[in-house]
Amino acid sequence: MKRVVDQPLDGGRMADSNNYRAAELPLTPHPALKRLAHLIGTWKNEGGAPGTSAYRMGLGGHYLIQEFETTTPSGRKLTGIEYVAWDDDTQTLRSHLMADDGSNFTYTHQVDDDGTHWTWFGDKGAKNFFKGRLSEDGKTIAGRWQWPGGGFDAISTKVSD
Repeated sequence: MKRVVDQPLDGGRMADSNNYRAAELPLTPHPALKRLAHLIGTWKNEGGAPGTSAYRMGLGGHYLIQEFETTTPSGRKLTGIEYVAWDDDTQTLRSHLMADDGSNFTYTHQVDDDGTHWTWFGDKGAKNFFKGRLSEDGKTIAGRWQWPGGGFDAISTKVSD
């Protein structure tokens, strides 16, 4: 059976759904989600896209859910929501982000053992990505969004658990 796929801006492929796996979905969350548990709480974001982000686990712990409000580098105000989950097709933490401007974006997330945070716009390895580092106390992530021809620095500080 052929599955329908989206084509992200960087040319990668991603499954629209896991409908074809309905009979084999796990009852417990994928252990990779624990790599993002330190994000749970409210964060103040500064730099090129200031605002706030609130993270929580939801839907039986199968998703990290972010609700956010931000001002883009071009001055546009946005609110939105992002669902992060384990994706068996790509063997990565993938997310779908939707915002009040009609955005429906896919991201890939990774946290390395040394606290380096990666977020790629689309597939892992995309040229549009965030790379940052989690502070030792777990309360700050400082890094940079970058893409061909541009980017901005970003600092997120945890303000509540």
